[in-house]
Amino acid sequence: MRTNRYPPRRADVAAGCGAARPFFRSRAPLVVSYGAGVDSTAMLVAMWRRGIRPDMILFADTGAEKPETYAYLAVIDAWLASVGFPLITVVRYRPKRAKYRTLEGKCLANETLPSLAFGKHSCSLVFKVEPQNQFLRSWEPALQAWAAGARVIKAIGYDSGEQDCRRRTKADKAVTAKAEKGDPDAARFTYWYPLQDWGIDRVGCLLLIAGVGLPVPMKSACFFCPASKKSEIVWLRDTHPVLFRRALRIERGAQDGKHGLATVAGLGRSFAWASLQHVDAGSVADQVELLRP
Repeated sequence: MRTNRYPPRRADVAAGCGAARPFFRSRAPLVVSYGAGVDSTAMLVAMWRRGIRPDMILFADTGAEKPETYAYLAVIDAWLASVGFPLITVVRYRPKRAKYRTLEGKCLANETLPSLAFGKHSCSLVFKVEPQNQFLRSWEPALQAWAAGARVIKAIGYDSGEQDCRRRTKADKAVTAKAEKGDPDAARFTYWYPLQDWGIDRVGCLLLIAGVGLPVPMKSACFFCPASKKSEIVWLRDTHPVLFRRALRIERGAQDGKHGLATVAGLGRSFAWASLQHVDAGSVADQVELLRP
């Protein structure tokens, strides 16, 4: 049963790191930004348990997710159908002039690394955030809400752990900066972090997923993500050697290309992924990461 009571009242907030925003617009569309990872999957389960039905669930495909993530979309779609939720809508980057359509294509064409390798986040903004916003700009429920002076509520899957609380703080600052610059999207969307408002941490996310019989999804990230741990890189090398070679191709293109690499060593920022081509998997095992999907 749909309850339109979102975000929750302050009395409903558990030990989350962010206070719930006390606004209630029963006609404001609720859109889930789904990343196909643990947190965003748990967020859907938590919503269902609370009788909150999203109006749209968007997955932004960079064209570079691991095969396990793409396979999980069918798994979550089957569960969504079973509980009466909308199925996943996949959106992608649509360039105005560029010949590439994926993040991998952009890196190869420009002979560079993903922006995250340089401490920036434009790859996420261009290939994840903007495709979702672009879709919503022509989505009728959003147009109706904006015409009525309401905002579309975008639910983001950050859990209540310290790391995601820091991510929330950075995200809030970015939204404030956009508003100060007059970015129209700043007035179109309100961002909601239900897992944080409900005090659900990483362990709680895993319990929610297991509680409805869903398999735990793999960590969602591009196969050449500069934030990958060495253990994850070696896992990619051994499990998906073709993808690993494609990642090395991006790295070599940036190292030998027109710009070169002056501030970072490679995809690993302080090290090149090529340096892990022949290391033993046991030498880079991250015991904490092994316990965290």
